[in-house]
Amino acid sequence: MGELTGEVNRVADVVLRRILDGTYPSGLRLPTEASLAKELDCGRSTVREALRHLADQGLLQSRRGSGAHVLDWRREGSPALLPEYVRLGRLDVSPGALVATMLRIRRMMASEAVRLASEHGTPETLAEAEALLAKAPSLIDDPAAHATHELEIYRALVRASRMWPAVWVVNSLWTPMSELNRMFAPAIGAVPKSFQPTMERLFELIRSRRTRAALAHLEAWFDDVDGALVRKLEGWLAPVPSTITETASRGRESSPRTRRQAKSPRARRRAKGRVRT
Repeated sequence: MGELTGEVNRVADVVLRRILDGTYPSGLRLPTEASLAKELDCGRSTVREALRHLADQGLLQSRRGSGAHVLDWRREGSPALLPEYVRLGRLDVSPGALVATMLRIRRMMASEAVRLASEHGTPETLAEAEALLAKAPSLIDDPAAHATHELEIYRALVRASRMWPAVWVVNSLWTPMSELNRMFAPAIGAVPKSFQPTMERLFELIRSRRTRAALAHLEAWFDDVDGALVRKLEGWLAPVPSTITETASRGRESSPRTRRQAKSPRARRRAKGRVRT
């Protein structure tokens, strides 16, 4: 949701969370634009733009004469859902399995970036990535910024290849992966001291077109760091509750499930008529 701003972002975020938490299940016809606009205290044009954005993400389908219907986000969604999916904590697999898979995806993206740059890059096209690498030490004390910067280095390596279809795929993953990096930064901790020399050696191999050696070097780096990351991030994800609160037009509005869970045991017994009066 990072590419939207202002009221459109707020409305899209509310609807997105309702879809992911099951308030709006697959197949449901959404309330009308007028109803949502009244509930969320915004204009109909804002609702229309927010729903159009969610349709682009594979969450909604508009049917002529019958409004917008919710699609199965597990099957039809896009990478843009990843940060909110993780934030909600409504995981279909264990946190450790999810983290391991996300790290494998990161590894595959980085490896492909290195392969493309090594095989097709030129000194001129590699200059952008090299400038980004030179800047990395200045971010060493800001793990979140450094992690996002690392992603930008890999994206610049893909651009250096001038394989534009690959660039477009990476672009579709850029915003969600960057947002995840910002979310995970507190759990990840300090930037490894070996990062800069490892990457500088990687660039030497890329420039000399030693593709196999570059890929092996990168794999060894990920082997060193990913095991610890899985353990850290698994612990960070585990406490995330399966219920959420969403920002509505005025203040925070808890879901019905959240309100039920917030009741004390005594209040629940009283509600069931078990407490003597």
